[in-house]
Amino acid sequence: MTLRKPDTTIVVLLLLAIGASIGAWWIPGWIRFISQMAISAALASLGAMVLLRAGLLSFGQGLFYFAGAYTAALSYKYLGLNEAVLLILFSIAISGGVAAAIGFFISNYRGIFFAMLTLAISMLVYGIAVKVSLFGGSDGLNIGLISILGFRYRGPDLQLAMFLICIWTAGLMAMVAHLFLRSRLGKVIEAIEDNEVRLEYLGTSVRSSIHAAYVLAGALGGAGGVLAALSARHVDPGFAYWTTAGDFVFIVILSGQASVLSPFFGAFALEVLRTFAAANFPDAWQMVLGTIMLLIVLFVPKGLGHIFIALGARWKARGRTVVPAAMNEETARP
Repeated sequence: MTLRKPDTTIVVLLLLAIGASIGAWWIPGWIRFISQMAISAALASLGAMVLLRAGLLSFGQGLFYFAGAYTAALSYKYLGLNEAVLLILFSIAISGGVAAAIGFFISNYRGIFFAMLTLAISMLVYGIAVKVSLFGGSDGLNIGLISILGFRYRGPDLQLAMFLICIWTAGLMAMVAHLFLRSRLGKVIEAIEDNEVRLEYLGTSVRSSIHAAYVLAGALGGAGGVLAALSARHVDPGFAYWTTAGDFVFIVILSGQASVLSPFFGAFALEVLRTFAAANFPDAWQMVLGTIMLLIVLFVPKGLGHIFIALGARWKARGRTVVPAAMNEETARP
């Protein structure tokens, strides 16, 4: 009986979540908050990465980021729902449902048409949210004190508990995305970019496969949105604006598509670069970010995440035991 080798990505995700949970008490509050916002952006970017595996560039992840955030805010304000875990589950379900509804229409399109339609729908929602008082107009909505697993925390304790919620929600959603990409359907998604017609001849419904990937991307975007909303305790229509979706695409380009871990690395790298650029070049920080992105595209076209893949492959190669030729000759003698 042979033992099945554990999945490396899932093991790494678990170790990172456990390590971050243990070290949370020693991490300064402002770093925890920045980390929570980076994690939120990483989840939405992971959804964009799933679609990009099929060759579909989406500028509409801001829509699901908006849906997740506003589901939590509206549920808190009008339904009196203040349990963080329920708000997260409800927001993910609503975002996935919105993606499922839109997916029936948008899964028929490819290329630039897909990208522009996702952008148009997101901007339509943004325009409605700015004008409708239900969403708080351009000022948005606030989220008051929430409970976590029935306990009401305040001040630093609330921030610490919210940080742990973000860590484990992100870890679980990343595992779901990883298992999806490793499944048969995930392999079909990757094959769509290569030859969509051949897949149809083999009896695979490309449209249904893209629809499933779009639903997963919507759920991931909603998870990111609700975590951002609960962390900042405020939402506004800017969640659906095109620049928000542009940040998610930027993160995917920055990090690459090596694994589900890549968007998390890219999101943290973006936050560090943005903080550094804003602190040292306050009047030209966008130009600094653009320059860095250009350098990455030119010199690391597969993204920063592939650097760790290459280092890991080199480490495995070094760990292999190579038997010298002289030793082989000695063992070969009778």
